[in-house]
Amino acid sequence: MKRSSLGLLALLTGSLPGVVRAAADTGARGGPLDLAPYPQTLVYEADFSRPLEVVNESELFEGERRVALPEGREWVLEGEGARAWTEGGRLHLANRTATGRATHAVLWNTRAFPADFLLEFGFAPADANLGLAIVFFAARSRAGGGIFDLALPARQADFPNYHTGELDCYHVSYWAIDPKGRTRGFANLRKNHGFHVLGDGADLIAGQGAGPHRVRLLKVGGHIQLEVNGQVALDRRDDGQQFGPVLGGGAIGLRQMKHSGAGSYTHFKLWEIAAQ
Repeated sequence: MKRSSLGLLALLTGSLPGVVRAAADTGARGGPLDLAPYPQTLVYEADFSRPLEVVNESELFEGERRVALPEGREWVLEGEGARAWTEGGRLHLANRTATGRATHAVLWNTRAFPADFLLEFGFAPADANLGLAIVFFAARSRAGGGIFDLALPARQADFPNYHTGELDCYHVSYWAIDPKGRTRGFANLRKNHGFHVLGDGADLIAGQGAGPHRVRLLKVGGHIQLEVNGQVALDRRDDGQQFGPVLGGGAIGLRQMKHSGAGSYTHFKLWEIAAQ
């Protein structure tokens, strides 16, 4: 096979050079997460019945320089022209500007969350047959600080700025249908900086209607599990060696690619997992 053909194959399958995807091992299994071994304490619950305390990333800058922290705000919205608001008890995230132009969107909660946690949110795509959604977690600056440190450049929802820019984090693309309506069928777990594939699981949202779909993400050390609608979709481990140490506490962000149009979130709750 020619090099160009290999590159096209990698693009269509979501794989990277040197990574072999085992079709028989999706990292998924039947049934819900087993939470019995993990004592949990609720540490955060968003209130989507109130106006959203959000600031646009551009408001933290003067020209090319970051000059302000998002103090007093619960969320930071990144993506030129993207919109976020609460209505009807839900968080709404729009990938279209007021003039109708499509744009990527990333909405960060401004808290630094613990290293071991259970996250739960309800997600409903505006168009169940088109879009891609991601959750970033354990996000820190590459220097070890927060993701809004004044030394950091603007990200503007440009994807490379999140996976090969100035951040370290994990991300899971838990729902993926391309701009032509083709379902990818799997959920990637990646580690950044570097866009490294830690493994994949099943996309249990595509083809399942508008939702809302309950998404739960469990991280205990390097063990990461994704549950969707009561079924474990992904079960993988970061060995802390191949791509550097296991990542600890940090920020969590919700990303929608621009062809998603819009999506809504019924709730957003996080429990800290007690040290084992």
